[in-house]
Amino acid sequence: MPLGYGALAATPSASVWSRFASDPTLGKKWSSTRKAPSFRRGGSAGAGLTRAAILGEVCDLIAIPLPEGRQLLATVKTNSQGVHTVALECEPTKPSGLRLHWGVLRSGKGNEWQLLPNELHPPGTTVYKAKALQSPFPAFGPLQLVLDPGVCAVEFCLNVESTGEWVNDNGQNYRIELGGALGPASGAAHLDVDYDPSPLPATRRNGFVSALNLNMASPPPPPPSSPPPAAAASAAGLDLTGGLDVLYGVAAYLRWEQLGKPEINETGRNEIYNAAVDHVTERLIQGVDLEVLEREFGLPPGITRQTAVTRRDTFSPIDAGPVSAQLRASPSPPAPAAVYTPPAPTPTPTPAPAAPATSASASPMQIAALCEARAGGAQMCWRREVNMGDSAAVKLLVVEARRTAGGLLQLIAFARSDADLVLHWAATDEPAGAWKPPPQGWASHPDNSWGTGGASWETEMEAVAEAPGWFAATVEAPVRDDDGLVFVLRTADNKHWIKDDGQDFLAFLDEARSNVDVRAIVKERKELERANRKKREKADRRKDEERNSNSKSHANDNGKKSAPVKTPKLPARPQPITRKEWSDDDVRLDQGALGDAGARDGVAGGSVDNICNNEKAATASLMHRYNKAADLLAGCKGDGEAGMVAMAVWFRFMSLRQLVWNDDYNVKPREISAAQLRCTDQLARVHRGDPQLRDVTRLIMSTIGRGGEGDVGQRIRDEILAVQQANHCKGGMMEEWHQKLHNNTSPDDVPICEALLKFIAADCDISVYWAHLHDNGIDAARMAAYDRKICSNPSFNPDQYEGLTRDLKEYLRTLKAVHSGADLDSASEAVLGYHQDACKGKEINVAAVEEVATPRMRELLHSARGFRDVGEPLHSLEAMLEARRELWQWTKPNGADNGRLKDILYLDLALESAVRQVVESSLGSMGSRAPVDVLKITGLVLENLALSTGGNGELVICLREWRGVVRSAAGGGTDWALQAKAISDRVQNALGDCSQRYIGALQATAGTMGARLGVDGHVLEVFSEEVVRGTAAAPLSQMLRALDPVLRNLAQMGAWQIISPVEAEGVVVVVDDLKDIQNKVYSQPTVLVAKRVGGEEDIPMGVKAVITPDMPDILSHVSVRARNEGVLFATVFDANALAEMEALAGQAVRLRPSPAADDLDVQVLAGGAASLTSGSAGGVGGAATPGGVAGIAIKRREFMGRFAVPSPMFTSEIVGGKSRNLQELRGRLPDWINLPASVALPFCTFDAVLASPDNAHVSRQLETLRVELGTLDFGDTGAFVGLLKRMRDAIAEMVPTPQLVGEMMESFAEERLPWPEGDLGPAARGGSGAGVHAWAAITGVWGSKYNERAVLSCRKAGIKHEDVSMAVLCQPVVQSQYAFVLHTTNPQTGDEGEIYGEVVCGMGEALVGNFAGRALSFVARKDDLSNPRVTGFPSKANGLFTDAPTLIFRSDSNGEDLEGFAGAGLYDSIQMDEATLRTVDYSADPLVADEQFRAQALAAIAHAANEIEQALGSAQDIEGCIAADGALFVVQTRPQV
Repeated sequence: MPLGYGALAATPSASVWSRFASDPTLGKKWSSTRKAPSFRRGGSAGAGLTRAAILGEVCDLIAIPLPEGRQLLATVKTNSQGVHTVALECEPTKPSGLRLHWGVLRSGKGNEWQLLPNELHPPGTTVYKAKALQSPFPAFGPLQLVLDPGVCAVEFCLNVESTGEWVNDNGQNYRIELGGALGPASGAAHLDVDYDPSPLPATRRNGFVSALNLNMASPPPPPPSSPPPAAAASAAGLDLTGGLDVLYGVAAYLRWEQLGKPEINETGRNEIYNAAVDHVTERLIQGVDLEVLEREFGLPPGITRQTAVTRRDTFSPIDAGPVSAQLRASPSPPAPAAVYTPPAPTPTPTPAPAAPATSASASPMQIAALCEARAGGAQMCWRREVNMGDSAAVKLLVVEARRTAGGLLQLIAFARSDADLVLHWAATDEPAGAWKPPPQGWASHPDNSWGTGGASWETEMEAVAEAPGWFAATVEAPVRDDDGLVFVLRTADNKHWIKDDGQDFLAFLDEARSNVDVRAIVKERKELERANRKKREKADRRKDEERNSNSKSHANDNGKKSAPVKTPKLPARPQPITRKEWSDDDVRLDQGALGDAGARDGVAGGSVDNICNNEKAATASLMHRYNKAADLLAGCKGDGEAGMVAMAVWFRFMSLRQLVWNDDYNVKPREISAAQLRCTDQLARVHRGDPQLRDVTRLIMSTIGRGGEGDVGQRIRDEILAVQQANHCKGGMMEEWHQKLHNNTSPDDVPICEALLKFIAADCDISVYWAHLHDNGIDAARMAAYDRKICSNPSFNPDQYEGLTRDLKEYLRTLKAVHSGADLDSASEAVLGYHQDACKGKEINVAAVEEVATPRMRELLHSARGFRDVGEPLHSLEAMLEARRELWQWTKPNGADNGRLKDILYLDLALESAVRQVVESSLGSMGSRAPVDVLKITGLVLENLALSTGGNGELVICLREWRGVVRSAAGGGTDWALQAKAISDRVQNALGDCSQRYIGALQATAGTMGARLGVDGHVLEVFSEEVVRGTAAAPLSQMLRALDPVLRNLAQMGAWQIISPVEAEGVVVVVDDLKDIQNKVYSQPTVLVAKRVGGEEDIPMGVKAVITPDMPDILSHVSVRARNEGVLFATVFDANALAEMEALAGQAVRLRPSPAADDLDVQVLAGGAASLTSGSAGGVGGAATPGGVAGIAIKRREFMGRFAVPSPMFTSEIVGGKSRNLQELRGRLPDWINLPASVALPFCTFDAVLASPDNAHVSRQLETLRVELGTLDFGDTGAFVGLLKRMRDAIAEMVPTPQLVGEMMESFAEERLPWPEGDLGPAARGGSGAGVHAWAAITGVWGSKYNERAVLSCRKAGIKHEDVSMAVLCQPVVQSQYAFVLHTTNPQTGDEGEIYGEVVCGMGEALVGNFAGRALSFVARKDDLSNPRVTGFPSKANGLFTDAPTLIFRSDSNGEDLEGFAGAGLYDSIQMDEATLRTVDYSADPLVADEQFRAQALAAIAHAANEIEQALGSAQDIEGCIAADGALFVVQTRPQV
């Protein structure tokens, strides 16, 4: 098989952590600790050289002796293109502030030092007097130099900045010669392994990229053999077989374009091609001249004959079948260098023919053929040739943009030049957009690519052997549909930069976007910005005197009236709209989320005081309240988000009718309306100008009507009289209402008017009238409490129905214009413009909002309301969300200005609210709708929440993933239901976080203010919960609940997932969080229903079963412990089933899991708790037993005299199972399974260090705390947690002994582990540099003996805690792209023939620790390891990533691998440098997005598990990872329990 198990193999010397390099020609391994022969390249004989040919590279390991027993190790690699990389590392330690003073030598320049271009400078490099470079050695890891092929040697000396000392070779510079000394590598290495899978795609430093047969829909190529008929050849007068293939191909391509470039299979391509052959042949037989056909098809006249001659003379016709383009991934270290990826095996026994050879003057068709061969079957989108002239640095450039089978954008560049070329490129989201780093998952060919330190990357263009003078490069990137690549070329000597007539070259999938005039766009933008700036300035000048003048149109002083607003007619029946292709990233907001700007830190006491002190004055009328709010708003804003929350709570109390709206004060409606306007205008400005206050501002605005000035408010008084007069209803309820309206209108008047309309429509059914009022919080008592009471019921005659219905509908428009900010009909009219006929001489003409009330917006709002009214949710929601997207340019933070921004914001709020109304009214129909439609509706509701929420990055990622699922479901894809379930779970977690933010931001302020204002206690109790129910999160939660059973049915998932399948009995107890009660002891067998389970908790004593709606991973610590202790552990997906379990609280039940572990039978025991015994079911069940669990024993360890040992010295007497198992695997696994270098601090090293006189005070303190722990009541959670923390804090104060430091340094050097820079120890006691972090990690591992879960588990198992001894395993951290945990016997079913695994992005802590969401899970039969089956897709929002080399210190106690006791995860493993928490976007990650990649990666992991089980002879619990360069590592393994 190819070297390295497909692409998963770790290439020797590909990483600074590699311990050896292999030379297949020598058949041996060079140990990193072996002394090499005395030899220095290009210098004296004082250095050692180790040489190996590795995978097409030449690699040297040079050891240069330095003073004080140090040596400088230089790993030198030269790839097949001649690019050199030099990794320099000082061992065993490097002095603080070590710098490399260096330059390079080039041919023809003598011994004068030359400088490298800036883009090749290592980080922190400075230029010294324009003659040399000075580069600091990194704090950790080697210094990496990347040298172009023109460099013959690198010369240097060393400088210690802290002392000023210079280190050189006896007065001369050190020199490493490069040029010509090393020949190409010989042969390719092969390994003897039974398994020979398809190769896993190569990876980049920033992600995996598929490098398989990239065969998607592409233009129909000719079949392998398709000669023209004899008649056609005769007509041509020449054997044109080779040339006519060109004509046939172009004709087929044009036909394929006419069909809309559909995705077609091989049969379809052949059909189109054969039709093209018939068409061309028929035309030739008819006598049509060949050159006429060429011109018709857009080909240069004569190209057919020229190609036929060239092909006949130089090469055979090419096979146009799919060609596999093998792209190699970019490197692990060094950053610019490349890591080898083995080629994919040929899919059929017949290899694909090579691309044709070409002559020195390659023809256009030959270049086209080379491009096609390079594309690997990717679908052509467009092709462009740029002739720059023979005098230019690049004479001719050919650019192709294609789409690969995996959906990646493929850029192919061919350039003819006399100089070596480099492709300088980046990603971009628009033709005139900024250069951005490429997304994770890109690849290049050739693989020699490097970052420039900014957003751009560079790829070396390789010389094309078949076309002398031509250079080529290919880049593939997983950009979104609207994004692309931007690039220029430069000569390798950096003398010439080649652009597209002065602008950058562009490569989008869309040819039109790729060829736009960027300069014209930039000019247009500047002109638009200039015009907008002038418009803003003009608007600002007139704002004081024309405030919202567009919204006011009434009679002037002379009695002249403005012309009525005319609105265009729209079709009576709404039409489904077509949505634009919007970028989800455009709506991503990094701030503005409620609670993220300080509101959760406490109550703004000053704002609360001001509000409460002004409440009495505000009770006079709504006019007074709104004016007071406008007065107080600036002060609240000055108190930040917490102050604005106080304002929001106050308005919420008002809208809930908890505050007095009117205290016997007569006020005119226009005065209320004007006061509203004053308040809402200020809020609109805050919304636009203060992004961090966006969410809280929207919350306030949703409780207030828009308001207005002049006739809009006055018509409330005037129009009700006109309604009464016109319909002869001047007495009774209508008169009482008229008096209320006349003296003090309020938001209650809107539902009163609506209730009257419903009452009339129901033929005066009074129950309908009151039902609507009650639904809106209005009862008879409230109406009787108005200053102008309403005590009568309405009563109308049938002959009044028609007139009242017409007039009250019109009057409702007037009421909503003032009181209903979030009413869609009213908000739409305010933006689109509307007219109301004169009432008492006052006509209303509201003008349309400029720039917003476009024909498109009218169409969208017409469809939104029309489909809403007929109960069609999908089309209605599509129109609503499209309208919100159109409004985004104004509603986003710092968006475009508009004189009527308030009206635009209220339309957006109304659309947001309308989505909720549509969802609530259509939930009952979801079960009968097509699953794809339900998916689409859910996606629209998710989009609605993203548009309404600040800090929405997680929602935007979920939205992008959801769109992918919808496309897959609509296209008949596989696994989409499983993927949708995973995304649904992830969204549910996001909704939970949102709810917690709201509670944290609002509840404390509501409690403080509510108590002072006399608000009802129940209202305060549910205040935050009710606010959340009114947000855009509520309809999304409803949709997910409706969708969940559909997804589970389609994915063949039950209502349950049984993690630990045992029978159990117990009394049901409901708790909020397992963590809160993990140290409790239950006196009777108990079944816990825990709403929250994180993954790291311990199971309380006496508990027989744990039921949770949470989703801990099956291989998380708590899951493993449940199985080990015989506790039933299950996740319940069905909300109804959860509710049924909670309803059984206090009752005794028997639980029986199904054999398939997907259902749970629940039986209530008639005898109640009396029928239970502590051992009745559920195994050990966490029961406390003073003597411990039967069969569990722990051996107390003694100090064996060594403080640190390298891996060959690992024995059971001095280290635990982690260290011992890894050592036992060394030499017994295939080479593609990597094991990290390891050093251990043996058992009792902690005790030996603690016994040092320097740590006497710590020893005394710890002994006192141990005695206290022995007598502590563990039920006192606060005391228990506090005591353990004091014990860990005491251990952290220890200092290392000289013996420990010395032996660690020796062991690290032997294992070639880099030693942390600085001195070990706490910073307060002499530690420095990285040594402080390393020592903190070591003492943290020792201290984890006293963490909560460890102490509780030992106590529960009857293990004497002080018998636990902690060894520490020191290893390099693998910078992993993916981490996995495997059980070689399926833990759910006990099937020994099936492997179960879970995989996460980043590091393994996200899998086994307390990280919300699920990992990707799979099973693989041991007799069919190459075909794993995915059982669940990942839903974890975050991953942990390590971006630089560092160390990890792992716990390795004698209490972790006891038979019958799951000690895994009890103790801590700590990195020297903390990992970075990053959000994971699965839509761009091949683990989810690329089915072929996923299958091969999981097969590789499964094969590794099987190899380890066979090597160790028993079922194993394995942890490992896949590094960014594709290498598979196993970092620990233990017997599975």
